[in-house]
Amino acid sequence: MKRNLFLIGISFICLAMIGEVGIAQAQSTEPIKIGFMGNLSAPSSISAKAAAVMAVDEMNQAGGILGRQIKLIVEDTKGEIPKCVEIYKKLVMVDRVLAVFIGEKVEMGVAGMEIGAELYPEYPHIFFSTIGSGDDIWHHVRDNYKKYKFGFQTYYFISTNYLKILSELNSEVFKKLIKAKKVAIVYEDMEWTKPLRKGLKDVSPRLAEVYKKNGLDVVYETTVSLDQKMFSSVFEEIAASGAGVIDCTVGYIDEAAFIKQWSQSSARNIPVYFWGGLAGMPPAWKMTEGKVVGVMIGSSMVKVPITKKTIPFMDNLMAKYKVGPIFGSHTTYDSLYGFKKAIEKAGGIGNIEALIKQLEQVEEVAVLGTIGWEPRYHYNLPYPKYITPIVQWQKGEMKVIFPLQFKQADYIPPDDLRR
Repeated sequence: MKRNLFLIGISFICLAMIGEVGIAQAQSTEPIKIGFMGNLSAPSSISAKAAAVMAVDEMNQAGGILGRQIKLIVEDTKGEIPKCVEIYKKLVMVDRVLAVFIGEKVEMGVAGMEIGAELYPEYPHIFFSTIGSGDDIWHHVRDNYKKYKFGFQTYYFISTNYLKILSELNSEVFKKLIKAKKVAIVYEDMEWTKPLRKGLKDVSPRLAEVYKKNGLDVVYETTVSLDQKMFSSVFEEIAASGAGVIDCTVGYIDEAAFIKQWSQSSARNIPVYFWGGLAGMPPAWKMTEGKVVGVMIGSSMVKVPITKKTIPFMDNLMAKYKVGPIFGSHTTYDSLYGFKKAIEKAGGIGNIEALIKQLEQVEEVAVLGTIGWEPRYHYNLPYPKYITPIVQWQKGEMKVIFPLQFKQADYIPPDDLRR
């Protein structure tokens, strides 16, 4: 009797083991779930969503990741932080996604990262911020790696080496292309500009101090609010300052109004350089009635073959998904491919810690150069690894003027372009 019970027990154990193996095998063929959220009434989030869909479609058509298809779950935050938190919880706890991609401003990314840190011990996952600029996300990783190691940032960070690289890049453009040494800086009053306006203690100095170190003389500084519509007095003050270039550290102000008023002011012949926003998008010409001519900006929406992926990405996004490659679309697309490569290097998704380590080492050919993340702080690899060309509006279209290896045209002073 005991022997029979022993054999029955062994049989149950074997059946259980077979069942577990069967479940594991079944799970290994299930789709890998990835969540995307953004404000789907905002052009940047709409473009990022299309880029995510395109990347997933391409991967699935090529066999998926390690033979597993990818399932993309898209959610609309409507630009509301409480809704972002609610959606993040749903994606991680209910949908059980492997990764959450937030294609929206940095405040949304920070909110997602905070709730993600609470969920991570019980629901291990990866988080990517693919549009939010600034330093808040990578500072979380720097200040508490153990808690926030699951978080990665794939858009511009402002302080430390990015500030150094960008200020040196701008200095080169200002001094060599524009031949200006006196700079006027216009900041917008947002979180992402704080490190530039005020510096970060023990991390990075003010932008004006960096420019001074690079041989430029900052003769004027001011900060404008997001709801400001009148800029005429600012331009008159800049004209009186003797500035040779206006560095517009902005991306969210009413750039159409700003550009129109610049073109009619005493500062209209002083070159203008924008850090981001409308001026880097094709609709800027029509929205400013051509007054954007002469304006310079870093833009990812101009066709230059930075890598073999650049032009196909732009063409396919427009042809198949009917949206333009607005800022954030390429970073979303590239993040997914970098993530895919890290999963393959890790041998699967069963060990999140191993996957994080692979994300800290991965480098992959991307739309604008090479995608990868700094291993200690998890921000994306900066210039010259990842490139945003500097363009100038000439004759109704944007022309690359820097870096020189991708140059499409020489820099032309605004007053010459208006003739």
